[in-house]
Amino acid sequence: MNEDILNQINQLSPEKRQLLEMLMQEEATKLQTNYVAPRTAVEETLANIWADVLKLQQVGIHDNFIEVGGDSIQSIKIAARAMKLGIKFTINQIFDHPTIAELSTVADTSLFNTKQQPLTTTKTRQFPEAELSQGELNQILKKHQN
Repeated sequence: MNEDILNQINQLSPEKRQLLEMLMQEEATKLQTNYVAPRTAVEETLANIWADVLKLQQVGIHDNFIEVGGDSIQSIKIAARAMKLGIKFTINQIFDHPTIAELSTVADTSLFNTKQQPLTTTKTRQFPEAELSQGELNQILKKHQN
């Protein structure tokens, strides 16, 4: 969370903090109860991209892009990542069709091939060290420091 936001929260009265916590729990419950898992490989790929870009644990196919925190910069990142995986759509289409279920119906998926395109993110493939545990990373660092 942003440091400015944390400072503002810390300045709230105990009653307002309690109210804020209740509202946040209510929103989290709404997201959990409304979650619908991806049904196709295209939806699953888009959900993975959205979750990564928006820094969310999971994204359902009916979650609204704006409501889960999406903005114009993130829409560009999402469109670029999707294009690399063979799913093409415009930035405007993200805003005109703001759920994965809607977007997947208008996206050009003619280049998408589930056998060639793994659902892992680019980050992990480019940096296999990201899959190592903290202990394994520490061992590697110790070897290179000596």
